[in-house]
Amino acid sequence: MKKLHQGSTLLGWVLVTYFTMFTAKAMAEDWSKVETDAKKEGQLLVYSTTSRTAKAAEAFTKLTGINVEVVRLKEQELITRSYQEAQSGVHKVDMVVGEDWPAARELLNNSGYFVNYIPPTAKKLFSKKHQNPLVLGYINRVFGYNTEKHNGGDPLKSVWDLTTDEFKGRVMIRDVAITGEHQNALTEWVRRSKELEAAYKKRFGKDLEMTEANAAFEFIKRLLQNDAIIMTSDTKIAAAVGAKGQENPPYGMFYVYSKHRDIKKQDLALSDSRGIDPTLGYMYPIVLQLSANAPHPNAAKMFMEYLGTIEGFAPWADSPGVYSPNPNQVPFDGDMPLAWWEERMWLYDIDFAAANRGNVLDVWLKYAQR
Repeated sequence: MKKLHQGSTLLGWVLVTYFTMFTAKAMAEDWSKVETDAKKEGQLLVYSTTSRTAKAAEAFTKLTGINVEVVRLKEQELITRSYQEAQSGVHKVDMVVGEDWPAARELLNNSGYFVNYIPPTAKKLFSKKHQNPLVLGYINRVFGYNTEKHNGGDPLKSVWDLTTDEFKGRVMIRDVAITGEHQNALTEWVRRSKELEAAYKKRFGKDLEMTEANAAFEFIKRLLQNDAIIMTSDTKIAAAVGAKGQENPPYGMFYVYSKHRDIKKQDLALSDSRGIDPTLGYMYPIVLQLSANAPHPNAAKMFMEYLGTIEGFAPWADSPGVYSPNPNQVPFDGDMPLAWWEERMWLYDIDFAAANRGNVLDVWLKYAQR
């Protein structure tokens, strides 16, 4: 174990040194030369998990004349395709926009195929914690309820309420087995197991009795044994929870808050819980990374710079639930700023998530398949 620890320390030192050198190089860059060379390159290829990247690309092309091809991929497709191409020496993609960073980091960054790059705006304005990995924005996922049924206010007091008889067969959650972000988020529940235990005691006035290894796994067990409704779509969860005219509407767990942009359009009676203990949900980052062998590196750097600006983030700013690290970004009308959510939501630890998400998935499958 001692040799392993020493080896891990050495590897960590090498990686830190490498990325420090890369960042220092970025700081020393002549940005006017980057712009000149980017226009000579004239194009770039982006793999992205979000459709909004294409909208940003259109605006960027109009502004600069640089053509951006955006290929929309599911998270695992993005990771697998990027890794296999790089491993085969096929250097086509210039940068990626991804959301499951713990999974992507293992194959793409730790292998050296992709690197963290910090453009000027991010370097100047973003907090250090948003620079490595470079964060385009954060997405939050919430607990939701039907406001027509609960017109007296928020009925959710604790996450443990969702495991009680009152909520039996009425909690909707996107399948953890197909949602890497949920797996990452629940590792934070593992890491904060003592806080979950304290929340249980606060709610019910007694200690949590467990048959699982920690409070997070105990929660997963009880939630699924309470006949949670496993879904495949956040859109369907929001619509089902908020539909009017229901005697016993379901409750939503971990659906994206951005779905609240459709409340008026779809005439939904839907709100998120602001009183649930010990967390209002979770947040996760949208990450930008540069290919180490990008055919058009300067065009990619210029696009990454653009995405960190108010103008570049505009496609994401048109709804609640998505937050730029740029302190000049104004929240969507009626939403709260990033700092407010950061204080009330659990953001997973990247290293812990990478090491423990498999255990979360195992426990989920153990009870979901019964």
